[in-house]
Amino acid sequence: MFTRKSFLGQISALGIALENEKAKSLPIRREVKIVNEQGLHARPAAEFVRAANVFRSEIWIMKGEKRFSAKSIIEVLTANLNCGNTAVIEAEGPDSESAIACLAKVILEFKDEDRKYGWNRCNCLEEDF
Repeated sequence: MFTRKSFLGQISALGIALENEKAKSLPIRREVKIVNEQGLHARPAAEFVRAANVFRSEIWIMKGEKRFSAKSIIEVLTANLNCGNTAVIEAEGPDSESAIACLAKVILEFKDEDRKYGWNRCNCLEEDF
């Protein structure tokens, strides 16, 4: 049976452990370039958000000075990521490294999907290929 004093001691120990975990977690960032002609429109944005929601980390898309939640379809669409734009994906949390790797890969796969279905590639990136 817990006494009030021992119960409060456990709460503060838990709080310290959580603070230590947060202190260890540094944000990880990766710059990505949007490579499909339509940009990150509704369908790819929805796929991106689904992929982001698999992870426990907090994930953001940064475009210029603005920051958008990668787990919200409204915010991803509001970021208005068009062909040739660059953005930074930032993640902070226990699985941030795998989140960044996965989401960067998802963005690159949109380019391959465009080719597979015969959609035009982004002309602004012609020199990159």
